[in-house]
Amino acid sequence: GVPQDDAEAVNWHLKAAEQGRALAQVSLVEMYKRGNGVPQDYVEAVAWYRRAAEQGHALAQFYLGVSYERGEGVLQDTVQAHMWFNLAASRATIQQLRALAVTARDTVVARMTPVDLSEAQRLALEWHAAHQVP
Repeated sequence: GVPQDDAEAVNWHLKAAEQGRALAQVSLVEMYKRGNGVPQDYVEAVAWYRRAAEQGHALAQFYLGVSYERGEGVLQDTVQAHMWFNLAASRATIQQLRALAVTARDTVVARMTPVDLSEAQRLALEWHAAHQVP
C-alpha cells in the first residue's frame, strides 16, 4: 500500500541524507512537512534544512529562511531569515531561485531595524568566510 511505500521512501532518503547528500536532505524535509511516511514534524524538517543549508545548498538555504520568517519549526527571527535568504540569493545557480530569494530578502527588510539588518549582513559574511563550499 501507499503508507508502506512512503516508509520505504523515508528510509531511503534518510540513509542518503545521513551520508550528507543535500538533495536527499531537502526531500526528507518535504516528507516531514507533509507527514509522508513519518509524523508531520516542522522541527525535524528544519533540522534537515539546516544540514543541507550548511553544505551550501541554495534551495535549503532559501527554505530555512522561509522557516525563520514564518516561525515554522523555529522561533520567528527576521535576522536569521534575512541571512539565509541572502546566502540563497548569492549561491543560487537557477535564476528563478535567485529572484525568489532576493524578493523574500527584500520583503523581510521592511520589518527590520537598521541594527537587525547590519547584524544579518554580518552573519551572512561570516558564514561565507567559514564555509568555503563549492
